[in-house]
Amino acid sequence: MDLISLTYVSAARLPLSAQELQHIHAHSQRSNRQRDITGALGFTGRYFVQCIEGRRGEVEALIRRIESDARHSRVLLLDSETVTNRRFGEWSMAYVDSLALDEEVACAYRAGIPSKQVAQVLLQKMAAALRPGESLHSLR
Repeated sequence: MDLISLTYVSAARLPLSAQELQHIHAHSQRSNRQRDITGALGFTGRYFVQCIEGRRGEVEALIRRIESDARHSRVLLLDSETVTNRRFGEWSMAYVDSLALDEEVACAYRAGIPSKQVAQVLLQKMAAALRPGESLHSLR
C-alpha cells in the first residue's frame, strides 16, 4: 500500500466558533474512518495545521477538497512523504487546541516555503500534546 503523510498550514478566512470547530472535527472523523485516513488537526485561532495520513489517492483527494474549502485561505503544503507507519494511527482525526503554536504556525505560513523540518517540529509538538497529562502550553 502506498501510504503517505501530508502536512499543511492555512489561514482561517473567518473566525470559527467552538461549535463550528466541533462540527469540522466530527465530520472529519466520520469521513476519514470511511476512507482509512488518520491524522491530527490543530487550530490556533488564526491558522490551521494538519497532518493527513493514508493511501496516496485518498489523501490527495482530501487535500484538494481542503484547498477548495472556503474556510481556508492559501493552503501551504509543508511536507508530503511516503511512510511505512502512521504517526497518528490511533485517531481518524485527533484535534489539538493549538493556540500555543500560533507564532510557529504563523511564521511557517508567512514564509510560504515548504519545510519538512518545520512540519516535523509542529507534528512532534502536536503528538506530544495528545499524550495523557500533556498540553502544548507545557511544551514551549
